[in-house]
Amino acid sequence: MLVAWSAVAAAQNRAADLACKATETQAECHARLKCKASEDLEDCQKRLRNDGNAGQRDDAGNRDADERGRDRESDRDDRNDRDDRDSRGRDDSDRARDDRDDGDDRGSSRRERGQRQGGGRRGRGGSTKGFQANKTFGLGLELGEPSGLNGKYFVSESGALDFGIGAIYSHYYYGDGIHLYGDYLWHPTSLVSASAFELPLYIGVGLRYWDFDFCDRNVCGYGGSAIGIRIPFGISFDFNNVPLDIFLQLVPVLDFVHGDYYDRFDDRTHFGVDLSLGLRYWFK
Repeated sequence: MLVAWSAVAAAQNRAADLACKATETQAECHARLKCKASEDLEDCQKRLRNDGNAGQRDDAGNRDADERGRDRESDRDDRNDRDDRDSRGRDDSDRARDDRDDGDDRGSSRRERGQRQGGGRRGRGGSTKGFQANKTFGLGLELGEPSGLNGKYFVSESGALDFGIGAIYSHYYYGDGIHLYGDYLWHPTSLVSASAFELPLYIGVGLRYWDFDFCDRNVCGYGGSAIGIRIPFGISFDFNNVPLDIFLQLVPVLDFVHGDYYDRFDDRTHFGVDLSLGLRYWFK
């Protein structure tokens, strides 16, 4: 509106300037308006009015073009601002999603550590399931065949090394003798999984060495030794609240005999079955 009003006022002033004054003659008006010598006064005034209107239209067009340019720049600025806000919003959303993922990962790690610290066992309540040890090294006594010291060391959640030193007390037709053995035990399942204890079943394979004395026709002092293959089967009452376990095992053995007994009787191999019961204290 201001532009239109300014244009009208300028047109009125321009028309007043082109009109001849009352105090001047037509020749003086012709000269003031700088008309061409070959044109009449009226034609000169008409030409000057047309030239003035054309200049006004050009000025208005230039102003409109400037306003349109400013509007386009304003639109671009608004779009850039919106793009910046959208980008910041996406960045904030990505950071929030990353924080949630990190929180989930930390929660999973804490749950896994809690399961390991709590014994690494799942789903108590008396069901049959895979066994996962919550102890590492135990040492105790073993009675039967053989009798002596026994130790057990878990090298994984279900695998352990078992070893012992002791004696066989006339279990066979040989005499007493020192006994050494070492087994690898695998615990495939737990027969009972309760809050107070686990009842894992185990099976293994190992070797033993033992020596012995024997008598022949009331003459004693003969000796011999054997290296044997052991196949232990057993169960273990593995207590969860105290560092103890009790085990019962049956061990078929195949011995390869040498020494005086073999030389005298030509008895090279011997098969037997050992039975023992033990108690262990777990240090960790």
